[in-house]
Amino acid sequence: IAHEINNPLGVILMYAHLMQDACQEGTRAKEDASVIASQADRCKKIVAGLLNFARENKVLKVPTDMNTLVNDSLKLVQIPYDVKVAVVKCENNPVAEVDGDQVIQVLTNIISNALAAMESDGMLEITVLGSEDKVKIAVKDNGKGIPKENMNRVFEPFFTTKQLGKGTGLGLAVTYGIVKMHSGDIKAESNADPTQGPTGTTFTVTLPRHANKDSSSNHFIS
Repeated sequence: IAHEINNPLGVILMYAHLMQDACQEGTRAKEDASVIASQADRCKKIVAGLLNFARENKVLKVPTDMNTLVNDSLKLVQIPYDVKVAVVKCENNPVAEVDGDQVIQVLTNIISNALAAMESDGMLEITVLGSEDKVKIAVKDNGKGIPKENMNRVFEPFFTTKQLGKGTGLGLAVTYGIVKMHSGDIKAESNADPTQGPTGTTFTVTLPRHANKDSSSNHFIS
């Protein structure tokens, strides 16, 4: 079904871009074509998110430097000029057996949410820690925080507090699924009440250092 939806969406997107090119700058027609293109593109992203969430993925675990994955993830997101980034790398042994591409997806989802939650003078802190049998990555922001009543729903599919059109509510659900496919754990801590201290959120991802062979092809939904 998703592919049947994607095909006509691709056609709509193509013709919307052609209309944009054909219309003069500043005209209502060009603005309308731009809206059509942006909304069609959003629909394609929603379909892609649904496919990501529903499909059974293989986890290809190989020894991977977690410090490198953090650096690669930061290159894939747009950091606002007024947000400072601090990375504390794991110095003793940053290598774990993971699917690097999927862990990058986890990190970019969390980092993107953190950036969206911060306003001016934002501070993003990423810490990589390692023990004998686990590696841990903590992503901390000083954004507006998550209200207590929403904390139990952050990994729920389609749940989002973003404005209409700004999010699908699938990013953290997919993130949760990937972490579980690695036999790992993900936790969120947050404060949205300035009277209780500095606001902000910390997501902590804990992954086993060595792969469990039985978990190499788990489904997202467990």
